[in-house]
Amino acid sequence: MATKEEIHALIESYVAAVGRQDLEGTLAVFADDAYQEDPIGTPPNVGIDAVRGFFEKSFGMPFSTELTGPVLVAGDFASFHFTITVPLGEENMVVRVIDTIRVDGEGRIAELRAVVD
Repeated sequence: MATKEEIHALIESYVAAVGRQDLEGTLAVFADDAYQEDPIGTPPNVGIDAVRGFFEKSFGMPFSTELTGPVLVAGDFASFHFTITVPLGEENMVVRVIDTIRVDGEGRIAELRAVVD
């Protein structure tokens, strides 16, 4: 089981890689058989190829990310708040996200569910 510190580092790596639109860096934190429901209520992406497809589509426009709240860890599970900021001319659109993840025995994201505002 990953330690609390390892899970914190995993989440920081994930949010940073997504913000850089670093596809390989983002995928590196996911298990090969990962389950991703982003946002909750949409059909899940199951397996690394499906997760890859999600991020390939998501990385088509400029944006940045920022971890904005505490990372809460309980065993193999963690929840964290971050924002996605999309520049729209003189205005920015800020999307607030709370992700809940489960980390596998190798310290990678096995499950991710996103609540998006």
